[in-house]
Amino acid sequence: MPVSTPPVTDQVSARAENFRTGFGGQPMHEYKGLPIYAAPGLHDAAAQMLCTALTGGARVLEFGAGSGAMSLRLADLGFDVTASDLFPESFKPAQIPFVAADLNGAFAAHWPQGFDAVMALEIVEHLENPREVLRQIRALLPIGGQLVLSTPNIANPVSQALFLRSGQFQWFRDIDYREQGHITPLSPWVLEKALQEAGFTIRAEHAVSSPFRRVRRLGWAVRLLAPWFALLSGLPRARRGELWLIRAEATAVSGDGS
Repeated sequence: MPVSTPPVTDQVSARAENFRTGFGGQPMHEYKGLPIYAAPGLHDAAAQMLCTALTGGARVLEFGAGSGAMSLRLADLGFDVTASDLFPESFKPAQIPFVAADLNGAFAAHWPQGFDAVMALEIVEHLENPREVLRQIRALLPIGGQLVLSTPNIANPVSQALFLRSGQFQWFRDIDYREQGHITPLSPWVLEKALQEAGFTIRAEHAVSSPFRRVRRLGWAVRLLAPWFALLSGLPRARRGELWLIRAEATAVSGDGS
């Protein structure tokens, strides 16, 4: 008998609940009491990256806003922030405008006025068509507008060792698919090409968090192989972390009337 799977809407809701409850009550980092649904150091690094590109008062849209920890951090830095997520019940800062949006649809139409910058941290791996998402984000930005984006890095040495051992990437195993909704792995090379084709130029890259921080959970073979992959890796250091964080600048694209 085939195994039945829950409806997609139920799966998505269950995954969101995992984030809200800290995956069974696990301790989470916070910003002013708001839980951070991201790897350690990511929010700090992303905020610094945006501050190098824009001054206070710039209009910033954050996708995948979750509890609102990053949106509040950006507002505290002087940015004019709008937040968006699929689940409004998770978002807490009442002083920050919030718009519920499904990024698997034509979401750019929600904001015809556009923004100076978009922040999309650990979100594209949850979506069905990242290339279309990048095109939609590009439509929200003028030439020179900024995108700060991150996604789990399947090219890191631990992920390479895991793939050799099991055929699955780090952060894209069955448990990650089921509990976190990591459905679309993107290598740095693929994401770089997708950004260029959507009308972006990469301006800065940063590796965030060590891929070795949870390597013990992946078994003895991965623990033995991963250091060799790290030693032999030809990747630049900016692409060796658990996450790949980038700042891209919107450029002119064919048919763009910006």
